[in-house]
Amino acid sequence: MLNVKYEKEIKLSPEEYKYYSKQLILDNIGVQGQQKLKNAKVLMIGAGGLGCPTILYLATSGIGYIGLIDGDKIENSNLNRQILYNINDINNFKVDSAQKKIQTINNNCKIIKHRYELNTENSIEILSKYDIVVDTTDNFNTRYIIDKTCYKLHKTYIYGAIDKFNGQVVVFNYKNGIRYKDLYKQNLLIANDHCNRNGIMGITTGYIGILQAIETIKTILGLEKKCKNFLLIYNTINTINKRRKISLKRDNNNEISITKFNNIMLSSKLKTINNKIIIIDLRTELDFNTKHIKRSINIPIKEFKLNKTIKLIKYHMKQSHLILYCNTLERSVIASHFLTQNSISNDILHPIK
Repeated sequence: MLNVKYEKEIKLSPEEYKYYSKQLILDNIGVQGQQKLKNAKVLMIGAGGLGCPTILYLATSGIGYIGLIDGDKIENSNLNRQILYNINDINNFKVDSAQKKIQTINNNCKIIKHRYELNTENSIEILSKYDIVVDTTDNFNTRYIIDKTCYKLHKTYIYGAIDKFNGQVVVFNYKNGIRYKDLYKQNLLIANDHCNRNGIMGITTGYIGILQAIETIKTILGLEKKCKNFLLIYNTINTINKRRKISLKRDNNNEISITKFNNIMLSSKLKTINNKIIIIDLRTELDFNTKHIKRSINIPIKEFKLNKTIKLIKYHMKQSHLILYCNTLERSVIASHFLTQNSISNDILHPIK
């Protein structure tokens, strides 16, 4: 259960009794549970595709205080999935429009705006004011900042991520449970590297965002959490749900920085290599078949942890100059680090825009 200061003087108004009447009669909520929701302070990092449905359902469920961190303005391309906004909001800051919309839906919810990005300098000051942190960003660096700060401040961290029709949800740092770094063991400090390059539909962000809202409410109310130390995986096309156990890792020496990798090259340097070149494309088979670099071969990133893949690379490519390519630098760095650990020299081709 969320360790928040529960004050007896927190009471529901007659208006709130009417507004929440359908959930007040639930055994797991009741008046005391609704008071806990009203007293909770939740920080939303990101007010985009995942953030919008999460914010909406947390507000309508009765969360008393919701902080919004986002420095972006609304664009036309956001509207197919960022359901808090409409065409009249274009060019407005997301946190401003989100606050206005929520106030028309539930004015008992107080919205605290942070019209800027989270960084290492402001993270402790901001996160210390809230009980739970909900991560709906699409930035890898921000996730590591959230992870480190939540661990330091003992804050529960509700994580969500999407890729095309797939989504993930995890509750991190809950009762000394797993952290983000336990799921993604290498700390990839990649400047301005986002995971929003692939296509996405609003149905996927809506689905995962609602699940994040559910896990947040369960944490506040102290409801059973079968997802502790589990990665929840969803596919909206095949309606497949999976749970994967994540083991705890508390080794602080496994963090790497992108600045330590001196093997990242631009495409213009390929012609200067004299040895036989083999370019390994780390993307999915579908992405590879759609478009790829001439004479490259496809070995998806998920195959790299298989012994047979390493054996294949060592046997067939030992006389070649290996170059890794992906549309996100993070995957290339992960694969490069894994090959290096297996004594296979390689270089990384910077993503081609």
